[in-house]
Amino acid sequence: MKKYLALISVLILALFLRLYKIDLPLADHHSWRQADTAAVARNFIKEGWNFFQPKIDNFTPLHPGQPNDQRLFLVEPPIYNSLVAGIYKLLGVSEKWARLVSVIFSLGSMVFLYLLGAYFFNDKTGLFAALFFAILPYNIFYSRVILPEPMIIFLCLGMLFFAIKWLESDSALYYLLFIIFSAVSFTQKVFPLFLNLPLFYLIWRKFSWRLIKQRKLYLWAILAFGPFLIWRWYTGQRPEGVPANLWLFNENNIRFKGAFFNWIFAERIAKLILGFWGLPLLVLGMALKPKKEDYFLYFWSLSMLIFIFVFAAGNVTHDYYQIPLIPIFCLFLAKGANFLLFERDKNFDKILSGILFIVCFLLMFAFSWYQVRDFYNIQSGVDLAGHWIDENTAKDSLILTGDSNDATLLYNSNRWGWSGGYASNYPNEPGTIEQVKLLGATYYVATKFNYGSDFGKYMLKNYPVLKQTNQFIVFSLKDKNQ
Repeated sequence: MKKYLALISVLILALFLRLYKIDLPLADHHSWRQADTAAVARNFIKEGWNFFQPKIDNFTPLHPGQPNDQRLFLVEPPIYNSLVAGIYKLLGVSEKWARLVSVIFSLGSMVFLYLLGAYFFNDKTGLFAALFFAILPYNIFYSRVILPEPMIIFLCLGMLFFAIKWLESDSALYYLLFIIFSAVSFTQKVFPLFLNLPLFYLIWRKFSWRLIKQRKLYLWAILAFGPFLIWRWYTGQRPEGVPANLWLFNENNIRFKGAFFNWIFAERIAKLILGFWGLPLLVLGMALKPKKEDYFLYFWSLSMLIFIFVFAAGNVTHDYYQIPLIPIFCLFLAKGANFLLFERDKNFDKILSGILFIVCFLLMFAFSWYQVRDFYNIQSGVDLAGHWIDENTAKDSLILTGDSNDATLLYNSNRWGWSGGYASNYPNEPGTIEQVKLLGATYYVATKFNYGSDFGKYMLKNYPVLKQTNQFIVFSLKDKNQ
């Protein structure tokens, strides 16, 4: 009973931490990606739910030269977006409900982490794993974003846990859950596919060469990879709805360069995620001799390392690409913490071990929070400009936003339109204005407007200003002499 009360306490703490600024406008860190995910859910309410036609607010081509007039956004199957839309249907459209969906999945991930830690080690280690997942500032922020990642982490942990339980018991229920969690997670992002390495290790450890005779493994492979292949085939027929992605592999040949290692292992892992002081616990956990888990956690770590190396440019460019590292980090942190506090040998002083754990724990949280706290800041003027557009323009008006290729302002305006222009990657050009006018745009809004530039002078000369503040400006795209 005590262990369950402790787990519930960790979950309550985690929920409390994730409610911090839960009702922020969608203009915080990585809002450009959150805006597209949130737009799909909102458009399910506006236009009706169509699982195979997820749509964003943006007409801007996802591929240069390929018009996206239907605003398709065919990245992952919109399971998360559909769940959010269902909540919107009941409670109304509000970003806080979308964030709460992510929070709920995050709490579910903590339960799976506890179960994995308890299975391989003991209840204390499982509780530590859940606790680290609950309090790491980087993970707190990315557990309440409007992105599918919190759901995918939940699915991946469930897949691994049910695989372990099925291989141990041959239970039909665990086998079915293993298939379901595998199939859904594989369709969502690329990184769950890399977890087939630790899965293969588990299967090999159970069957060795006899695995080639296991019919259930063949059935699992068909059912788990089938939806992934079908979705990839479907999106391949509609390339206009798939964002350019080849650059994620190795743009600018960043892989294995000094900058790559500095960004991933120093800036992201050491500083941002672990706040420097989490490294001793992580290294200790990895250095301790494997027990029941054998080398499963190390194959899991290796799979994530391969993911980072394969998608080198994506990982360097986007810090949210490191979200898949958090669960395995938490298990190793928990293993190190449990050893330091409860399983140390005679070479470790009891009092000093306890003091050093507390120091590492607190400083890890403090220094990581110092890096993450700015993630909650909203882009200046984006919420105000969006609110003004939403309140003062017709619901069917089309707009052009002037904040580069970021869809955040477009989303906050609650209108369809263009971000980044139609024919160019930058909207602040006279030619772009004239192009989108022909396509039906009636307003131009920007939070970053250079009055002294040639473009600024062109706009002020040719189009009337509807609203001007120190944070944004709105133009009507009707000629002044009309």
